[in-house]
Amino acid sequence: MLVIMSTVDSSLQKNSHSQEESLHQPLKTMETCTNLSEGASLLHEAAKLPQQPIMAERQRRNHYYVVDLLAALFGISAWLSINALYTQLPLLVQTSPEGWSLPSYLSVIIQCANIGPLLYSLTHKFPSRSLRDSTLIMFLLMLGTVAMFTMSFYYTHTTEIFNESHSTPLFSLTFCFALVGCTSSVLFIPFMNNYPEIHLVSYLVGEGLSGLIPSIVSLVQGVGNSECEEIEVVNGTSVLEHVILPPLFSPKIFFLIIFSIMLCSTISFVLLNKLPTCKLMVDNTSVSNRSSTLENTNESDLQCDNTPESLPLSNASTLTPSLYCGLLLVQAVISMFANGALPSIQSYSCLPYGNTAYHLAVNLSNMANPIACFIAFFLPRTSLVTIFSMSAFSVVTTVYAITTAVMSPYPPLQHQLVGLILVVSCWILFSGMVSYVKLSIAAIFRREGGKGLFWYGAVTQTGAAIGSIAMFYFVNFTHLFQSYDPCS
Repeated sequence: MLVIMSTVDSSLQKNSHSQEESLHQPLKTMETCTNLSEGASLLHEAAKLPQQPIMAERQRRNHYYVVDLLAALFGISAWLSINALYTQLPLLVQTSPEGWSLPSYLSVIIQCANIGPLLYSLTHKFPSRSLRDSTLIMFLLMLGTVAMFTMSFYYTHTTEIFNESHSTPLFSLTFCFALVGCTSSVLFIPFMNNYPEIHLVSYLVGEGLSGLIPSIVSLVQGVGNSECEEIEVVNGTSVLEHVILPPLFSPKIFFLIIFSIMLCSTISFVLLNKLPTCKLMVDNTSVSNRSSTLENTNESDLQCDNTPESLPLSNASTLTPSLYCGLLLVQAVISMFANGALPSIQSYSCLPYGNTAYHLAVNLSNMANPIACFIAFFLPRTSLVTIFSMSAFSVVTTVYAITTAVMSPYPPLQHQLVGLILVVSCWILFSGMVSYVKLSIAAIFRREGGKGLFWYGAVTQTGAAIGSIAMFYFVNFTHLFQSYDPCS
């Protein structure tokens, strides 16, 4: 009996254990499923985690691209109007009462616009001034935009002054254009210093495009060629009259295109001030801290090759007084011819070779300027040997340009293709080399610190003023330069 009872008890215990296990099995299965679902959700969240910084980085890059685009469009407005006006000179000199002497008038008017930065500098003497820089920039951009729109309809209008017909609306609007350009150096760039340095580079790229864009549009426009037509007069005799053939589109359409670009630049500046994306990029650090940081971080970028003629970098001045004055003298002479004298006589140098020669010389030399600036920006050379060598070679091109202008209306190789190629190449090489030399000298004075850049700007403006005033006198009050009549 005992044996039987023990056997029954053991069987009952086994059944109870098996029942308990069968009861706990669904619970274990549910717990396992719960753990699996939690693990899957954790894996899903873990898969999302790496994407969050990637998305944030993409959004940050998009913000950078937006500010870069707006800064470049804003930079285009600096010298766009003046460069556009010069590209139209091959057409304007044929219709204006000033004729071939029109560039000399414009050069003097542009120099007069330097009163803008002068007045702005004087306002800093009064700490209680109420106008902000952004307000002044907005005023200048609106002034340039309205002036360009007005130019589209009044560039041919004239008025009588001292019994002589003059392009008074053209001169007045040119002063407005020049006021924007001259004041941009003291207003636009300091405004862009509120943003990180990379956006200042974008602004400078846009400023370089301000010379490239109107030249491309002008090349598409084409030149207004001319021909001589025989016209009968009252007494039965006939004379040859100089008739200008129209280009692809008129200067009116050209100025309206430039107006639309100026309008885009103005809108870009408004967006730079108002968009939340742009406000987030504003660097709130002080200008002094930023300047010292840029000097420390960019010192290696300005380092020259370790050649004997290279200038070593240091905090102290490495230039001797003679080299210091020599570079300032070179800058003054280059500015006198490049910014003042030669633009005043370019019509006399090129038009005797034909309207095509003048058209190509103006536009291609205008394109050579920003290209040289880009090269100097990415491949800076502060070698004294390079600077003085290129300055010496630019003297050759200057002499040739002046020679062709003085010998007008019959310059050398006038009716030959090689003459046209030489005069156009002369102006292109002169513009490119002078731009590169000026930026190289500016890089040296920036590196030297102190008042180097102040004197660099002072001699630049002084040289340009002397050149434009002197050439205005020679063109308009002497018989040194004479125009060419193809029908005579």
